[in-house]
Amino acid sequence: MIRPAGATLAALAFVGLVGCGTSESTGPVAPPDRSPVASQLTAAPPSEPAPPTYLELRGADGATYLSTSLHPDPVVRDADAVLNPVDERPAWWGESGLPGSAETVVVAGHNYSQSAAPFRALRVVQAGDLALLATPAGTHTYRVESVGPVAKGALLSDNALRAQVPGRLVLANCDVRDGRPTDDNYLVVAQAVVD
Repeated sequence: MIRPAGATLAALAFVGLVGCGTSESTGPVAPPDRSPVASQLTAAPPSEPAPPTYLELRGADGATYLSTSLHPDPVVRDADAVLNPVDERPAWWGESGLPGSAETVVVAGHNYSQSAAPFRALRVVQAGDLALLATPAGTHTYRVESVGPVAKGALLSDNALRAQVPGRLVLANCDVRDGRPTDDNYLVVAQAVVD
């Protein structure tokens, strides 16, 4: 399915996820780090485009530091054009491309200042890291090209991320710095690894 080039990432300007920044406190939250966790994925080569079900982030050394399931239902914009994943799990944005398609894939997740959510790990992602996105049809591997904050709404302007790029993956959350929410989204942009 082909979508207008700007449609996928225009909505990223609205990744002002409900619950971003604060939520019911579960006590002090340690800052995100790259502590190793057990990998849950195998490198099954993908056979066709399919919705993603699981995400892992790995350092350039191959050590996994985030391993999380995605919400089984895609996230869609609400009436206010806000992406609001149902729970703490990141979710594939259903209006973006499927992994393995000729479109940009977007996965959005919550980030809080007072409780932990998987996508708080985006703050420690580095260029050169790997993102593995599992689907029922196999696992796609992406290499991180850039990371950083983008002002909410900035993607509504002329931005290179608006273009549909085959093999592009964008991970997005609300930016939290030094334990405080900001007016930014934090993005990780990666490109599919081609063997």
